Amino acid sequence: MKQRLAKRSPLAALLGAALLALAPPARADFELTDANGRQILLKDDGTWSYVDAKAGAAKLKAEQRAELVLQRRVEAPGGCRFELNLANKLPYEITSLVPDFSVYRGELVYSTQLLGFGPLKPGDRQSRSLQFEGIACGEISRLQVLGADRCEMGELNKFSDVKGRCLGLIRVQPSDELKFNK
Repeated sequence: MKQRLAKRSPLAALLGAALLALAPPARADFELTDANGRQILLKDDGTWSYVDAKAGAAKLKAEQRAELVLQRRVEAPGGCRFELNLANKLPYEITSLVPDFSVYRGELVYSTQLLGFGPLKPGDRQSRSLQFEGIACGEISRLQVLGADRCEMGELNKFSDVKGRCLGLIRVQPSDELKFNK
């Protein structure tokens, strides 16, 4: 009898190994962090999703916002020129950010223009100039930052349909030059 079991043993081991190889590997859902600091849930079925992306954006500290500063305004031939600086204090690259800038004469919008920033790696700064024609600097009561809804930064891209999220990631610094807000 022992001899008979010995002969079947290698065959049984080979058959057992073949069955184990054909069985699907045991898996479980698990989380990981990508290079931009976002939490990702890898699911057992092969799909993935961000772990509560809205909560992740809410967890950003105040110092982890892009910071927009009005450096100065200068009388220019035929209008007023503004010099702006954007510092990327976010934990990821700003690939593209194009906010609207509106100048006001009194309480009325005089003119609105777009101004693009990017690409801007974390920790970098970028300066841009914006000129409004037909209005002197002294006539401008405020400069307001609007829009920017089609930004490309972090999990947001030009196809994201979340109004105000891009602008929410920017802190507009108050200015001594004039009222500067969003």
